[in-house]
Amino acid sequence: MSRPRPKISAAQLKRPTLDTKFHIDFGWWEQSDLDLKTYLFSRLEIGDDSSMELGVENVDLVDPDTAEVRQVDSFQFAMQTYFSQLPDDFVKHSSLVDAVFYVLLANANKPMSAQELAERVERDPVTVLKTISGTRIYQGIRPIFNGDE
Repeated sequence: MSRPRPKISAAQLKRPTLDTKFHIDFGWWEQSDLDLKTYLFSRLEIGDDSSMELGVENVDLVDPDTAEVRQVDSFQFAMQTYFSQLPDDFVKHSSLVDAVFYVLLANANKPMSAQELAERVERDPVTVLKTISGTRIYQGIRPIFNGDE
């Protein structure tokens, strides 16, 4: 009688380092019982206009480094714009997980290393790495290993 062995993916064996890139996995939000839009609206200071009519469905974004054009939905564009215009000290007054989440949103969810994130949120890099690379996934923030992109 043979006993099947559990399958372990290569990504499960890798440990993130300070140079490992992280991003927001929007698929995590889709699979969770949380709603991304509700979560973000609860953190926005948009006054009485909670409907936030966005008008268009997709927006073309041009990557300033590569000149690559990609389409994002208008909600993602609005969030990127909102979080990129916050005062520099905003992330200092947020929890570490929220601060990292906001930085990734402001950066159009372009993958950033734990070291880069730590610089932007002005926190200890090792603490940032330990927080966002543990077994628990916070707000869909996940590491990207070679072959995951």
